[in-house]
Amino acid sequence: MTSRTATNKSEEAGSRRRAQMRQILVEAAMQLFARQGVDATTIDEIVVLAGVAKGTFYNYFTDRTEIARAVAAAIRHEFNAAVAELNEGIDDPAIRVSRGVRLFMALVARDPVKASMLARIYDSGAAVDAQGNEHLLGDIRDGVAKGRFVIPGEAAAVHLVVGLGTVSMRHLLDQGAGPEILRGEGYARDIATVLLRGLGVAEARIAGILAHPFDVSNISVFR
Repeated sequence: MTSRTATNKSEEAGSRRRAQMRQILVEAAMQLFARQGVDATTIDEIVVLAGVAKGTFYNYFTDRTEIARAVAAAIRHEFNAAVAELNEGIDDPAIRVSRGVRLFMALVARDPVKASMLARIYDSGAAVDAQGNEHLLGDIRDGVAKGRFVIPGEAAAVHLVVGLGTVSMRHLLDQGAGPEILRGEGYARDIATVLLRGLGVAEARIAGILAHPFDVSNISVFR
């Protein structure tokens, strides 16, 4: 084994260890945030639950706000996977996008703590090519290619979806989310209607799109 190969293997192993340790800290913070909220959680509590020294925390995060953002990003990743699960086998991008935004609202009804972290802390959604937006961007491009969406530009479309989704979650967190939200009805249906209109979907097709079954009860993130 050459010295370069050994160095590369050592660097790869070090990167894996750092990624694993960061994940341990994020998971510990997520548990505590879910149990007692972000503001009530201290860094001391996070490192105790993670089983590491306090100095280790500062090797990865500067403060509680930064790890809270990392937790929110992890939740976004988790829910992107849930959207993909919900939309498996669905070819129509208009149905996929409308179901995706309603799934995020359904999170408020099922897990308001995670919903709050996602809606109030996650701050990377404005970047069109941000990690977490790749599936949405793909759906928008697919919708344009198939003639389902008529938009002036990709950035505007991404911001429309992310903005409506975020504000609607905050509204439901403040006002309460009833069982109709889990069915994609009521306010969730209203938001999806506005979204589809904003993406240029023909008015005559919106009712049919929203009539597609919406059932989140078996989605893994809600089990």
